[in-house]
Amino acid sequence: MFTIYGKEHCGFCQRIKIVLELLGKEYEYKELYTDFTEEEFLEKFKGKTMFPQVEYEGKHIGDCQQTIQYLKDHRVLT
Repeated sequence: MFTIYGKEHCGFCQRIKIVLELLGKEYEYKELYTDFTEEEFLEKFKGKTMFPQVEYEGKHIGDCQQTIQYLKDHRVLT
Protein backbone atom coordinates (compact mmCIF):
# COMPACT_ATOMS: atom_id res chain seq x y z
CA MET A 1 0.00 0.00 0.00
CA PHE A 2 1.10 3.57 -0.67
CA THR A 3 1.40 6.09 2.13
CA ILE A 4 1.24 9.77 1.25
CA TYR A 5 2.62 12.35 3.67
CA GLY A 6 0.99 15.61 2.66
CA LYS A 7 -0.32 18.92 3.87
CA GLU A 8 -3.46 21.00 3.52
CA HIS A 9 -3.90 23.04 0.31
CA CYS A 10 -1.14 21.14 -1.50
CA GLY A 11 -1.84 20.74 -5.21
CA PHE A 12 0.79 18.02 -5.67
CA CYS A 13 -0.70 16.09 -2.72
CA GLN A 14 -4.11 16.19 -4.38
CA ARG A 15 -2.61 15.22 -7.73
CA ILE A 16 -0.92 12.05 -6.44
CA LYS A 17 -4.09 11.04 -4.58
CA ILE A 18 -6.09 11.38 -7.81
CA VAL A 19 -3.51 9.39 -9.80
CA LEU A 20 -3.57 6.53 -7.28
CA GLU A 21 -7.37 6.57 -7.15
CA LEU A 22 -7.62 6.43 -10.95
CA LEU A 23 -5.21 3.48 -10.96
CA GLY A 24 -7.28 1.74 -8.28
CA LYS A 25 -4.32 1.69 -5.88
CA GLU A 26 -4.92 1.62 -2.15
CA TYR A 27 -3.27 4.39 -0.17
CA GLU A 28 -3.22 5.98 3.25
CA TYR A 29 -3.08 9.76 3.46
CA LYS A 30 -1.33 11.35 6.42
CA GLU A 31 -1.64 15.08 6.91
CA LEU A 32 0.82 17.51 8.49
CA TYR A 33 -0.25 18.71 11.96
CA THR A 34 -2.96 16.04 12.13
CA ASP A 35 -0.95 12.84 11.74
CA PHE A 36 2.64 14.07 12.08
CA THR A 37 4.64 17.17 12.99
CA GLU A 38 7.18 19.09 10.94
CA GLU A 39 9.92 17.64 13.13
CA GLU A 40 8.69 14.07 12.53
CA PHE A 41 8.53 14.75 8.77
CA LEU A 42 12.10 16.12 8.68
CA GLU A 43 13.36 13.20 10.76
CA LYS A 44 11.63 10.61 8.56
CA PHE A 45 12.56 12.22 5.23
CA LYS A 46 16.01 13.65 5.90
CA GLY A 47 16.85 16.46 3.50
CA LYS A 48 13.36 16.52 1.97
CA THR A 49 11.17 19.59 2.29
CA MET A 50 8.71 19.14 -0.59
CA PHE A 51 5.22 17.76 -0.15
CA PRO A 52 4.06 15.15 -0.66
CA GLN A 53 6.54 12.44 0.17
CA VAL A 54 5.32 8.96 -0.75
CA GLU A 55 6.20 5.49 0.49
CA TYR A 56 5.27 2.15 -1.01
CA GLU A 57 5.19 -0.78 1.38
CA GLY A 58 7.45 1.15 3.76
CA LYS A 59 10.02 2.13 1.10
CA HIS A 60 10.47 5.83 0.33
CA ILE A 61 9.58 6.61 -3.29
CA GLY A 62 9.82 10.41 -3.33
CA ASP A 63 7.75 13.45 -4.15
CA CYS A 64 4.83 13.65 -6.60
CA GLN A 65 6.96 13.65 -9.77
CA GLN A 66 9.23 10.87 -8.49
CA THR A 67 6.20 8.77 -7.55
CA ILE A 68 4.67 9.19 -11.01
CA GLN A 69 8.02 8.18 -12.54
CA TYR A 70 8.12 5.15 -10.20
CA LEU A 71 4.65 4.13 -11.41
CA LYS A 72 5.79 4.47 -15.03
CA ASP A 73 9.03 2.56 -14.43
CA HIS A 74 7.09 -0.30 -12.82
CA ARG A 75 4.51 -0.29 -15.60
CA VAL A 76 1.68 0.68 -13.27
CA LEU A 77 1.14 3.90 -15.22
CA THR A 78 1.65 4.03 -18.96
